[in-house]
Amino acid sequence: MDEPASLFDETEISGTNYGRVTDAIRDRIVRGTYPPGSRLKVNDLCEQFRISSNPVREALQQLQGEGLVVILPNKGATVRLIDGKLIRHIYEIGAVLDGYLAARCAEIATPAQVQRLRDIEKLLEDAVAAGEGLGRADRNRDFHTCFGEISGNTEAVSIRRRHHNLIRTIRLRYGFSATRMDGIIAEHRAIIEAIASGDVAAAEQAARVHSQNSLDDMLKRYQGFTSVEEDVSQDD
Repeated sequence: MDEPASLFDETEISGTNYGRVTDAIRDRIVRGTYPPGSRLKVNDLCEQFRISSNPVREALQQLQGEGLVVILPNKGATVRLIDGKLIRHIYEIGAVLDGYLAARCAEIATPAQVQRLRDIEKLLEDAVAAGEGLGRADRNRDFHTCFGEISGNTEAVSIRRRHHNLIRTIRLRYGFSATRMDGIIAEHRAIIEAIASGDVAAAEQAARVHSQNSLDDMLKRYQGFTSVEEDVSQDD
């Protein structure tokens, strides 16, 4: 699995606004500095970033909206626990939405919009070739977000963006099977070609197959890591 890269220098946060604090906390969740289930105490975060509580509270609210953090009354914020049920639900919803959006794109996408999909896919493939884990995850998010932008369905864009923030976190923790990136590239290309040809049924089917294959791979990775962690725990 690629080692998640830091997006921030540890001394860079002081005096910044809540957007930068949000990015910094998100980055540390992705890197595993704040692992799933860990408490995110406002006072501790204020000390770490040397800022007041308001930007921290706003950042935690933003991350709750993205699905990375859970805030409970009288208990504060924790990093969201990731389990097989959550993973399955995210991908099942994604299959329905992406299938619909890909079909809609096949109906209305202009040549320029199809080229935009091709350009994003090229950036993703370049990131894969360069071994850039974060770049790959971000371009994958952009690829799927582009469906919603072409369709004009802003609600779908919002839902899928939140899901892809979670998927990004999960993938950076558990990685991909050895051949999965080749599969993703082939599946993305199939989706693009179906959209380019205006084949509505093929576009929807290609998007659904892509989601199902991604789910199967993600569950395999998650279950493999969970088994290893349980074995280590028992050994301890």
